[in-house]
Amino acid sequence: MLFITLLDVLLALILVALVSGNNLSVSTGPIISGRVVNKRTGVLITILGYVSGFLLQGSILRKGISSLLPAGSLLIPVILVISIIMFIIAHKKRVPESLSIIFISALIGVSLAYGSINTIYVAEILSFWIVAGIVSLVLASVVLHRVQKLMYRDNVWTGIHWVRILLIIISFLTAFTLGANTLGTIASVIQPSLYVYVAIIVSIVLGSVLLSTGELHRLGDEIMPMRYANALVSQLVAAASVELATLLSVPLSNTQMLTSTIYGTGLGYKERLLSKKPAVQIVSIWIITAVFSVAVAYAASAVILAL
Repeated sequence: MLFITLLDVLLALILVALVSGNNLSVSTGPIISGRVVNKRTGVLITILGYVSGFLLQGSILRKGISSLLPAGSLLIPVILVISIIMFIIAHKKRVPESLSIIFISALIGVSLAYGSINTIYVAEILSFWIVAGIVSLVLASVVLHRVQKLMYRDNVWTGIHWVRILLIIISFLTAFTLGANTLGTIASVIQPSLYVYVAIIVSIVLGSVLLSTGELHRLGDEIMPMRYANALVSQLVAAASVELATLLSVPLSNTQMLTSTIYGTGLGYKERLLSKKPAVQIVSIWIITAVFSVAVAYAASAVILAL
């Protein structure tokens, strides 16, 4: 049992590092690609946000995840290993991946193999994902018009100056919600302790510094050249959605929400600067990894339980 517990912690730390690096583009990709801050400063802002969110709100997700996780710690490594494999692939492909989709899909596979699944909680998660994505897309488009009017109402340069400051603040809040929801989801399957929390913080730092380069420009540059106004609105609406999900103990991907809000703000421009190809690639990978995670988690769990 001690070996399994240590294995859970080790796998969780590896996953935290991978997720921290992969999802850094979600937090500070817009302000780095928009030249609001340089890469070093952007990474520092993200790390501070990750750690703050994880320490202050990360435990909220434990209640929801524990209601879905079957009894028996023997199955936890299955979920973590599948998530690690998916994020290694995503890192190689330079695609921001959704931990929530992979993790919950693997959890569902494990629960199905175990013969017990919390269908109410699963339905709540799936419904929240769909509704939040649609609402965020529409809301981002509406809010963008208001922000543009405020920016250019008086002195345009004064407006841009304040938007740049707000972008830095919102980027920190985005990282905060990611630390609370996404990293909190990972930590919810291992036993909490001071040593574990310190190790997670170290993994956050290492992952953010060493594993973020490839993904940094995917959302900010390749889907659409990020202007200050749509970058601000995209992150604001996405962060608000994830924070609401955290308070409800529902895992929700910042990557999902930011992709949705980027397209929402893109619809607010007369010029259609949106590129469909990166989004199609991202969504396709989400669907494939979800199906793969359920199938592999079910098969692996069934074999383990049969032993």
